[in-house]
Order: sequence, then C-alpha cells, then structure tokens
Amino acid sequence: MISELDETIRQLLLHEGSFDPSQVDISFDIPDREWSSSIAKPTMNCYLFDIRENREMRQHGMHMENAKTAHAYRQRPLAYYDLTYLVTAWTRAVEDEHRLIWHTLQTLTRFDQLPPKHLQGALNESSVPIYARAALPESVLKSPGEFWTALENQLKPSLSYVITLAMERPKYPAGPPVLTSHVAFRSGGVLEARWVWLGGSVSDSSGAPVGGAEVEVAGRGLRATADAEGRFRLRVPGPGRYTLVAQAGTWSQRREIDIPDTRYDIAFDADGDTR
Repeated sequence: MISELDETIRQLLLHEGSFDPSQVDISFDIPDREWSSSIAKPTMNCYLFDIRENREMRQHGMHMENAKTAHAYRQRPLAYYDLTYLVTAWTRAVEDEHRLIWHTLQTLTRFDQLPPKHLQGALNESSVPIYARAALPESVLKSPGEFWTALENQLKPSLSYVITLAMERPKYPAGPPVLTSHVAFRSGGVLEARWVWLGGSVSDSSGAPVGGAEVEVAGRGLRATADAEGRFRLRVPGPGRYTLVAQAGTWSQRREIDIPDTRYDIAFDADGDTR
C-alpha cells in the first residue's frame, strides 16, 4: 500500500505539477548524506517520516453485515492513519531550490483529496476519499536540526505532506441467525407455561423474498406477517410438529415443521407445492 502511495504522489507531481522527469527527479529515499552526494540533477525528495493513527476520525462500536443470514459478521469501523512525508528540494543553486519547493507547495495544496485519476494499485479501489494536507502549522518534525544532524546532512527547508488512509478492520463471524428460542415459566417448582419462538423466511421460486406474506400456524390461530426481507417470527406453545401456512395474494404454501429444526423457511413454486 505504501509503495502504491509513493507512486501516486509521483504521478501527482508529474501530471499536476508538470515536472519533467528528464529535468527533475522524484525520490522517496532517506535524504542522508550518502544519498545527497549521489544525486546528479535537481531532485524532489518525499521521505516518509511518520505514521500514526488519526484519532479525530476514530469511530467506535461494531456494525453487522449480512444480518439474519448464516454468513453474518461483525466489524469495527474503518481505522484512519496519517502518513506524513517530509518534502525537500535538492539543487546546486539555492534560488532553484526555493523555486522548486514553492512550485511543489502550489501543486500539493491544490488538492484536499488525492485525485482518483492518479491513484495507483489498491488505492484506486478505496471506497472512501484519500485526504491530503500540505504544510500544516504543527508538523510532526519538532526539531529539524536534530533530524538533519542524525542524517549527517545539512539543514534544509521542508514542508510536510500528510495523507490519510483508511484501513479495514478484521471481520468476526457473528454465527448463524437464531431460529428457535425457548421461554419457560415455573411457579413453585411446577412448569406452568412454555413458549417457543421460531423464525424463518418466505421466498418465491427464484429465491426472492416475499414481503407482506401472511404466515399462520394451522389450527392454532397464531399468525405473523413477513417483513420486506420475507422474514417472519412466530410463537408456538412448545416443541413438537406443526403445519405452517404461508399466503401471498393468490399464492398459498404449506409446510410441516418439527421444532427444533435447522430451518423454517417456506418457498412458493408454480405448482404451489412445498419445497
């Protein structure tokens, strides 16, 4: 991902800043003394200096995907990270160096988000914008002198360029949907009442949900209406064998069920036979 971000910045400078690669190099190497002594022509150096979480964009909680299916999973919201580049210009003449870094600043500050047409690799598949900020008032580089001393190089004017990338969190299986739940009541050690909740779905022959279908437990007067996803929930007196009847317009379907079971779904077909 970082190498693709490097290439995206390179393409941004080449195409939006009109940098001529035959006249100006764009490098992402560590700007230490050994590197600077080997450059042969004017160079813009974009050194990845720092990576840290953007806590202002942090979100909490969990969200559910594929709910009410056997493939349901929970996932925390996206995590956002700021990647800070230290951008410097390297030329023989100070005047050229100043012109080059000023032109770079003008180019980078034109975009609050990285333009999609320049995104490389997996960045091009990002579902959220990739934010960009240049020359922030508070840089992560607190002591420039110590930084350049550590690299055994001369102090250079630099600008910070911060890219905010989103990272997807792991997915955790939520388990299959609960189809049956038991509720029992006791008084003085004697079981007085017991109910079982069951859940299922109503679909047509193509597998599409049939919202609004009426589902009834035959002979019990217990009924429910399927929601827009075809899901229904019913209450019966207890475990045993029951007949479910689903109706939708002129369609009708019956299904024998045993509680507990692995599924209580009802599907309509052209002949009105239970599947």
